Amino acid sequence: MRSGFGCESCGSPGVRLPADLTDDAMIQCDGCGCTLMAWGAFKRRVEAQEAADTRKPTEQRAVAASQRIAR
Repeated sequence: MRSGFGCESCGSPGVRLPADLTDDAMIQCDGCGCTLMAWGAFKRRVEAQEAADTRKPTEQRAVAASQRIAR
């Protein structure tokens, strides 16, 4: 699995998970320790990327085109 994630501060793809793993729990960068986002938001981001990675190339182009139009 490749999430496409990288810390905005240091570029590390690693995350440090809290002991109490709830959707509201904040995760930290494993490289520099900065607070990144809530666990629930991170899960949704990874799930969305996985879904995009499994689409057919034609479907990916159609989705990308529709996103450009929506902007």
